[in-house]
Amino acid sequence: MTTRTAPRWELHRGHSPDGAAALARDLGAPAPIGQILWNRGLNDVAAARRFVEPRLEDLHSPFALLGMEAAVERIERALARRERVLVHGDYDVDGLTATYVLLSTLRAFGADVHAHIPHRMKEGYGLSTTAIEAAARAGMTLVITVDCGISAHEPVAHAAALGVGVVITDHHEPPAVLPPALAIVNPHQPGCTYPFKGLCGVGVAFKLAQALAERRGAGAVVERLLEFVALGTVADAVPLSGENRVLVHHGLERLSRTDHLGLQALIEVAGLSGRRITAGQVAFQLAPRLNAAGRVGSALQALRLLTAEDADEARALAQSLDQDNTHRRELDERVEREAAERVERELQWPACSSIVLWADDWHPGVLGIAASRMVERFHRPAILIGVQGAWGRGSGRSAGGLDLHRLLGDSANLLTTFGGHAYAAGLTVERERLPALRLRIEELARERLDLDACVPRLVLDADLSFGAIDLELLTWLERLPPHGLDNPEPVFRVARAMIDSLSRVGNGRHLKLWLR
Repeated sequence: MTTRTAPRWELHRGHSPDGAAALARDLGAPAPIGQILWNRGLNDVAAARRFVEPRLEDLHSPFALLGMEAAVERIERALARRERVLVHGDYDVDGLTATYVLLSTLRAFGADVHAHIPHRMKEGYGLSTTAIEAAARAGMTLVITVDCGISAHEPVAHAAALGVGVVITDHHEPPAVLPPALAIVNPHQPGCTYPFKGLCGVGVAFKLAQALAERRGAGAVVERLLEFVALGTVADAVPLSGENRVLVHHGLERLSRTDHLGLQALIEVAGLSGRRITAGQVAFQLAPRLNAAGRVGSALQALRLLTAEDADEARALAQSLDQDNTHRRELDERVEREAAERVERELQWPACSSIVLWADDWHPGVLGIAASRMVERFHRPAILIGVQGAWGRGSGRSAGGLDLHRLLGDSANLLTTFGGHAYAAGLTVERERLPALRLRIEELARERLDLDACVPRLVLDADLSFGAIDLELLTWLERLPPHGLDNPEPVFRVARAMIDSLSRVGNGRHLKLWLR
């Protein structure tokens, strides 16, 4: 059985005692805080102050996004004409919260608006011709996508033929040829000069809501949506820097005192009532429960929770999601266990540069979670595929800085569909092509993967003495969250520390130490 590799301790590559000391002095902060901020790329006082004092006023204009003007114009026309509008989302937390953000905004402006969340197993990811045809039959004349659509060339063209206009909002990597939509809002599309590229699906949806509200002088309509933006942004594991930091900081503040019935019920079932909600609690306690319905059943259950108008209904839905989450855990733990056993048996571990595994009874809804754990355990990019009949549907996670989206693009002749990001992607593939896909991914990974970059690292922000730990330092440390990608929790090294005593906590899985 493979044992986990101990992380390599490394001082942060941005470590600069002189620069950090000057920054701390100019900021009026303790020296360790200056070093942390310097390590995060905040090398001047103005940037550092914006970081520790995130302000909504620092958000960029939504109209700086390419396509925003056209999107707002078409939606305003739909509002004026009382057209039937469909918001088409996705089944993960980012897609669900993005759906709610636009649904809530358009309803506040009097729209005849409805929502569709595709079923993971029956429909798969993204906008489909089936969904377009259903929208046309229901009399919809405008479809707005959130967290999807950027690769939906055929469905968008089909919509035009049926007289249905499509506005795309997305954050995924765009293809070489964009769909023929009425408007596309995606910070990654060619020609978009928007200053911040790290928005997730709900972030882009919020910018559209912000633009609509600005046109109508209704800023209060979108400010109450920040808690949903925080949920989706943290859940999608995008960088918590720039605009995302501002949105999540203020969103978490609102989430901690929310009066939204669905969120109150979700927080209650997670055992977090009355507590200050952190990004970590969103990532590991709230988001998994919202995600669970889409993984093992229908994500519409989660959307119903977000739109519930009755407290008893909200509590019942939250409890149902909690049960789904328990079932989801059982499924993904089984996949992880079986996949780990097969890595050594089938893939010549540790000589392999990638992990590609499939099975007939692996539930597609939990493969992304299990793939992430394979990466944590074996430090290789991992793709896990659940096969039903002649087709397989899988999820992949990257390691060592390898661009997984590009890797799949260079294997496209073996795939039916694929999409995602450099670090996370999904795919569909014919069963008979699976052995060839494994060989292709291994060949490309062997060429491109830096195995040294895959070695787990514990990055140290600064050296610290026990004498430097005081109330001022702790007060400043409390200004650094929310933590996540691009802003990890600080890690200090204390030289010559001695263990005074220790005890086991967390059902014996963790140690609590007293040091001197």
